Amino acid sequence: HRMPNANPFQAGVGGRRVSINETNQPGAATFFTAPSEKEASAVLKAIDPRPDKMGARYVMSDAKMATSIFGAMPAWTLDTDGYYQAYWTGSQYQNIPSTRYFNSMEARLQIFDGNGLKQYRMVHETEAYQTDEVGYKQVYNYFYGGKLPEVDTGYVKVFEYVKGANITGTASPNESVKINTTILTNQGRNFEYSQSTTTDSQGRYELTVPYSTEGPIANQTQFNTAPSGPYVLSYGDTTKEVKVSEEAVLKGEEIKV
Repeated sequence: HRMPNANPFQAGVGGRRVSINETNQPGAATFFTAPSEKEASAVLKAIDPRPDKMGARYVMSDAKMATSIFGAMPAWTLDTDGYYQAYWTGSQYQNIPSTRYFNSMEARLQIFDGNGLKQYRMVHETEAYQTDEVGYKQVYNYFYGGKLPEVDTGYVKVFEYVKGANITGTASPNESVKINTTILTNQGRNFEYSQSTTTDSQGRYELTVPYSTEGPIANQTQFNTAPSGPYVLSYGDTTKEVKVSEEAVLKGEEIKV
């Protein structure tokens, strides 16, 4: 059992109370509205006053948080503009999620399944129920050229914060390098995890990935959502398979390719 950092009664919500000029205090609202993984992780670190200690290991999200009640989280930060925009349907204006919404940590976790995140991995999801999730995905696909499957997914998703395994190697200078794998959830659903980077002037690259391909280990998270095979690393005409141990993910170890 672990003590929660926040609950439905607004304990640990963070944010601001009087003015937008106040410091945005760390908490659930601040974390889920963070516009990047880096800023979200900074919130977790700020929750715990101990140096190099994260304030939470597990993050839970649900479909309503990402859709119908999402607005409550920006409201707690007093910074509510820009998450939705008015769109003329031909007969009336309708508010639809905007770029700022899709960049939020909540959208990255619930709508995008954590795809591309370096230190957050899905470890469990519940059954899917009909929510507004499909509509949000339709907006993303239509307006942003996305290819999200337009289906409802796990109503609640549990993510774990990990150090991540650092995959390093060399290719041609300034070359695009991509890594991907297929994640199989405990509900039998597949989704793609992918990440990319560009090599430096000497051809070096580094990619931090959160999923182990070798399964859980004793006395650590017994996850039931994981890659169904090795990672595939590709650049130019080169393709390599990469296996990642759970120890490497938890300890932040380097894997040289």
